[in-house]
Amino acid sequence: MAQSPPDVQSAPRENISASESVTVHQRAHLSIQTVIKQVETFPVLLQTELQNQLGILSGLSLKLNQGIFQIATFGFVSRGKSAVLNALFAEPIFPVGPLNGETQWPRSVRWSPEIAKGLSDLQIELIDTPGLDEIEGQGRAQMAQEIAQAADLILFIIAGPPTALELEALKALRQSGRPLLIVVNKADLYPDLDAARVYERLAVPLQQVLTPQDILLTSAAPAPVEIRVEWPDGRTTNDWETPPANIEPLRSALLQLIQREGRTLLVLNTLLQVQSVERDIAEHVQTYEAQSGKACIGQYARLKAALIAVCPLSFLDVTIGLLADLLLIGTLVKLYRLPTHRHQVNQLWGQILLSLASLVVVEMSTPTLSNWVSHISLGFLPWVGTGLLQAGVSLYGAQRVGKQTQAYLINGYTWSPLGASTLIQDILKQLQPQMVLYRLRQELSAQLE
Repeated sequence: MAQSPPDVQSAPRENISASESVTVHQRAHLSIQTVIKQVETFPVLLQTELQNQLGILSGLSLKLNQGIFQIATFGFVSRGKSAVLNALFAEPIFPVGPLNGETQWPRSVRWSPEIAKGLSDLQIELIDTPGLDEIEGQGRAQMAQEIAQAADLILFIIAGPPTALELEALKALRQSGRPLLIVVNKADLYPDLDAARVYERLAVPLQQVLTPQDILLTSAAPAPVEIRVEWPDGRTTNDWETPPANIEPLRSALLQLIQREGRTLLVLNTLLQVQSVERDIAEHVQTYEAQSGKACIGQYARLKAALIAVCPLSFLDVTIGLLADLLLIGTLVKLYRLPTHRHQVNQLWGQILLSLASLVVVEMSTPTLSNWVSHISLGFLPWVGTGLLQAGVSLYGAQRVGKQTQAYLINGYTWSPLGASTLIQDILKQLQPQMVLYRLRQELSAQLE
């Protein structure tokens, strides 16, 4: 069970200092611009295939620069999602009614609470979504996942103790890797319900990333209560009165969370989406250059094998093998147009050394130059056999180096100095225990791997 963080009232402000936060923000923006510029170096046909990815990157850059912090609400029908948002706005912004499923499509509205001190650099956007259990559930499920992936914070609205279906929906939303708060609406109908009891109903994986402080009880539209009215003439009558909405716990928790780590949440979520786009771009490059890459590897591997097969000197074999592998790597880097970095280079040197070591072992197990000369009198059969063995090892080594180079270029694309994975890892190292993101660090680290 996860340890509960300190009370948010006493928690310090975001532990990433203002200067560091600005630096992270700037690096995230540079990361997006770097990817866009790299795509511009690709062949025109490949650039055309990547127009959708470029559009996503442009949108992420705009969101980051404008500081748009998005909060998405999810839940089943008749739980009061729209009512909760209307209570936060203190006016009927989102449609509500006696029929289930009043919200048919996602709708977003900017929220500018007057008490939001210290949030001048962020624009809060609240997103209302259709019920997760409405008709056309498969399409709605896909839509929900897309919205969850884009949101910086998720509010899951329930009405009373969570049902089995709601717990399954919570588990699915957790796959987005976004921070999540549980809002228990209509709490006025359950006077004995508290956050601790709701927390106990959650599965262990959810308990590890949530605490009772992340479960907020509200009454966005309390049910009317019967009251007794005493008249001046002594008569008494009964009437119905609607209590005011009890939304302050949620409002206060949201503003404190955004003030404490809203900027970090925004930057991290943006980078997670950039990372997804980078991986998609790398897969497109791999597919586009598949035939050219295969031909390049085959050409260099055959050339390396042929030269080593006819070369009688061991030290020249090793030199030829080294140069051939380096030329192959350089040609593939130029072909794929993807950046390399120190970690990739170190891994490639390991593959080159492994290829050379295999060749050296073959060289040491075959006759020396003097023995080779003595074998001339016996015919060319021993020499041909030795050459073929060396050629085979060289061919395999070059193919392995080529394939590993392709893999490192594709898989390492997000790990360049300004790559999304690199920046995400830097942010995760700076998280402190009182932050909501701190409880997600292991999950996010696993996504990087």
